[in-house]
This record gives sequence, structure tokens and C-alpha cells, in this order.
Amino acid sequence: MHQMIRFFWGGNMKWLMRILLPFAFVSTAYGFGTGTEGCSGNCIACHTIKKEEVVALVKNVDPATTVESVGPSPVRGLFEIIIRHNDSTGIIYLDFSKKFLIAGRILDTGSKKDVTATALNRVRRIDPSKLPLDNALVLGNATGSRNIYVFTDPECPFCAKFHRELVALTKEDPQLGVRIILTPLDIHPRASAVTNSILCAAQDGMDKGLRLLEESFNGTAIADITCGRDYAEEGKTLFKELRIRMTPTTVLSDGRVVDGVKTGAEIEKLFDDTEHGVITEKPQ
Repeated sequence: MHQMIRFFWGGNMKWLMRILLPFAFVSTAYGFGTGTEGCSGNCIACHTIKKEEVVALVKNVDPATTVESVGPSPVRGLFEIIIRHNDSTGIIYLDFSKKFLIAGRILDTGSKKDVTATALNRVRRIDPSKLPLDNALVLGNATGSRNIYVFTDPECPFCAKFHRELVALTKEDPQLGVRIILTPLDIHPRASAVTNSILCAAQDGMDKGLRLLEESFNGTAIADITCGRDYAEEGKTLFKELRIRMTPTTVLSDGRVVDGVKTGAEIEKLFDDTEHGVITEKPQ
């Protein structure tokens, strides 16, 4: 699968998994009713918890972890807890008995969607002002009033599909600027060499770099070009540091992170939500 998920959590949460994973195999604690006592409709109405309680519980497990928020989970009987450790964001769950912290994913068997990933995507943020853009290709208006930042792999077919949407969108919107950050994945054997060729060519003109990127997306073999700098390795390092999980990944101007291919209409909707302070995006 080319849309490769590198991290489920907002970062590499193995440090927490080693502590919490055993809890995932413990039998469910009976801390909530059967429905006849009023919990079948709205469990949160009779099972509440204060953030301070959760902070104390998590601190007892790992003092370096902070609790961002607490709320109901999609599964009856569990609270959803957004946590941060260093610069990583993650989600764990606490049962209604307040005895068991659970690390793991919740999958909806009906829709086949990862609802934990969806919830995490809604709170993930990357500050655009901290992105290193000196090596970014610019599609569209470099000084436009609307900007997005796209992490892409020159040999990723999903990235190629998304790029065509972006090209069309920049033609429709003269104020749109797309900063393209090349982050080659190891699953694509030629991606690193092609990344270096594209960015070396771009030193002689942005149009040359964009042309090579589009040729790569169209299946054209790209000749090796070197210029004394390993852009591919820099891109891979950035990919890991930012805990990006797949290509393509888009960062909006407000810092929201959106995984995967989106249509032009979906990108426009995200822009509208950002400009009006509304968050309705449901990542897949």
C-alpha cells in the first residue's frame, strides 16, 4: 500500500505502549450499567470524570505525559483522552470504572474506518511557520493569500493523483500557493534519486523542478542529477521528525494535518472551514 502509515499515534508512542499494552488484554471492567438503569441512551449522563482525575491517573503512569482533553469515546464504556508527550500527540482510553488505561485502535466494523485515527487527525497540528521551505517547490502563486503545504513522494501514485487536483486548483484560484515538500519513501526504490534530481534541477529554476516532478508523476524515467546535497535524506528526516504518516499529507494554514488524496472541492471546503474558524473535516 503506497499510502503508507508510519505512525498510528501523533508520534512514535512505543514508550507508552510498553507501559499500557498489557491493559488491553485485561477483561473489561464492569463500571457501567446494562441500559435498564439509564445508561443505554447516554452513558456520559451518569458516568462523568474531571480532567484533574485523568491528569492524576496518567501522571501516576508517566509524569512526562500531559493530558490535553477528556471526552466520550465512540465506544460505550470508555473515555477518550488526548495526551501529549514532548511534541507527540496521542490517544488513549480509560474505562468508566477509572481503573484501566487502554492503548490501541478502535475500528468501526461497519464502515471499516479507524475511528481513533480520525479523532487524532482532528487534533494534530504542524505549525507552518516552522516548516523548512527553502527546498520546497512552489506551485501556483508564491505570494498568494491562500497557502497549503503538501508532503509528497515523486513516485507515489496517490501523490500523482493529488498533484493533478492541485494543478487544476491553482489555475482556478490565482491566490493559491502550494508548497511541495519532497519526502521520498523507502518503499519506492527510485524515489530518493528522483527527489535529488528534482531539487537539484530546481536550483536552476523552479519551473525545471516542477517539470521533472510532473514527468515523474506521469511515469517518465528521471535521469540522475547531483549537486552536492542529499535532499532526499533531509526529506526523510523531516518526515520522521514531524511524525507524518503517509504521502500525500497536507498541512493547512491553521496547522491542521490532512492525510491522503483530496479532491479540489474538498480542499476548497477545508479553506472555507479554516477561514470561518470551523473544523468539519473528517480524514479517511
